[in-house]
Amino acid sequence: MGCRSVTVASSCRRPVRRRLRRAFFDRATVRVARELLGALLTVRDGSRSRTVRVVETEAYVAGDPANHAFRGRTGRNRSMFGPPGTLYVYRIHQVVCANLVTRPGEAVLLRAGAPRTAGLPSTSGPGRLCRGLGIGLADDGLDVTRGRRVVVRARPRRPQGIAVGPRVGIRRAADRPLRFAVRGEPAVSRPRPPSWATSAAWPRRSPGAAGRRRTRRRRRRPSGGGTSVSRTGGR
Repeated sequence: MGCRSVTVASSCRRPVRRRLRRAFFDRATVRVARELLGALLTVRDGSRSRTVRVVETEAYVAGDPANHAFRGRTGRNRSMFGPPGTLYVYRIHQVVCANLVTRPGEAVLLRAGAPRTAGLPSTSGPGRLCRGLGIGLADDGLDVTRGRRVVVRARPRRPQGIAVGPRVGIRRAADRPLRFAVRGEPAVSRPRPPSWATSAAWPRRSPGAAGRRRTRRRRRRPSGGGTSVSRTGGR
């Protein structure tokens, strides 16, 4: 039902969600990674603003070999030791990725978002997310709890379900269940969970193999050839 007068027009507008402050980020990294799901991420460039709803994250914690801060502070990861709510942006293989710092040396990787602004390209995957929102290396070190450039607002509603599984694109500690996604959300990056009906963890198999029933086969002798598949790159 539409508004029928100027007097009540304000009550019909979409409510502005509160901005997430430093206390939200200054908590256990895994908890922040889960509770960022559904939050609204807005990036402003002049008079233009672009917004997504965060639908996928990964946690990088203390003592984690896949964490950029695992060996301590460097010139590259210095933003990871900033105050909670600091934006840590880095480039890998010509792809820019964005993280939100929690505790010193720990952060949450923003893996995917569902566009809330008309005309946005796909923001499924950390590189596409940054490209679609216009996040670049110049944004490294920004405080998202202040200023207008990058703002994170509270989620309009809690996701109905969260899928949990191993992180992707890394070589070390890849089996840890530190990847979180809104269950059933099409904007989640691949590989996606094999079943959206439960919150079971992602398997290590490919999405195509997930739906095939495993059968017992007779082992054959190697023919002397074959292929080896390995993950390359890292966070």
